[in-house]
Amino acid sequence: MVACNHGGSHEFWFLPDILTDEQKQLERQFREHLQSKGLLIQNYCDELVLLRFLKARQWDIPLATSMYKAMGQWRKEHQVDELYRTFDFPELKDLLLVYPHFYHKTDKNGRPVYIEMLGKTDCAQMLNITTVDKFYKYHIWSWERFEKQVLPAVSKWNGAPLLTCVVIIDLKGLSMKNFTLTTQKVLSKIFKVDQDYYPEHLAVMYVINTPTLFKAIWNVISPWLEERTRKKIQVYGADYEPALRDMIPEENLLTIFGGKSELPDHYATVGPWMDVEPCKSCTFYPEGNVDKPKLQQS
Repeated sequence: MVACNHGGSHEFWFLPDILTDEQKQLERQFREHLQSKGLLIQNYCDELVLLRFLKARQWDIPLATSMYKAMGQWRKEHQVDELYRTFDFPELKDLLLVYPHFYHKTDKNGRPVYIEMLGKTDCAQMLNITTVDKFYKYHIWSWERFEKQVLPAVSKWNGAPLLTCVVIIDLKGLSMKNFTLTTQKVLSKIFKVDQDYYPEHLAVMYVINTPTLFKAIWNVISPWLEERTRKKIQVYGADYEPALRDMIPEENLLTIFGGKSELPDHYATVGPWMDVEPCKSCTFYPEGNVDKPKLQQS
């Protein structure tokens, strides 16, 4: 168990002892407003959810209402609750080989660390393994897993509520062949999902091993990102190790990033929350029935 370090209070702005009286009042007013308009979504309206949407819109109730309403319409259109319960994605094992992505332990505040090795990603092979539509559904399913499994479990393990994760995007080996028009379309849809429908889950993103072509890529990506998201992104070339070590304990940081933790076989997720409810009792992978015993990776 890790004791939350609330020294950087902005990182834990959502905790009752850090929220201002005005912010608490705004949350109550926001709830009452959504209820009066018939917009409150059952099972998606707890205090932390409403606080996230308020913060994403600078505590402006009309703007947060528009954002929350659009999210509700999107969830209904894509049948998100049903997707989470029933989505089956047997191609995941093969996908991980050409698009390595996984959680690996926690940062110094107990938050999950999520890693994508985009420099090793083969977009052409991805589309041989799955379709753009199924990949989009998998991305949504992954967000639902984060909210319904990872956050509750890691909060229990941590002994305090957690709302965010730390993200590492490793671009080592990236070339323009990874950045096709199809890739750009997929990324723009994914960024919209991340920012508009699951806001304020990002603590900080480290983009590391950036190649010289990154500036051209960033010029395409940057307009898709809101200012609040851009402020959370730190970009490094090969000089990233001090920044990562400052955020992640050496024993939790992968050896490839200068730490002491080995990269798991098959890019398997590793984290202390995996043996904590609700992760302990249900599958961590999309196998068509989220309530069945979790898949044991070989």
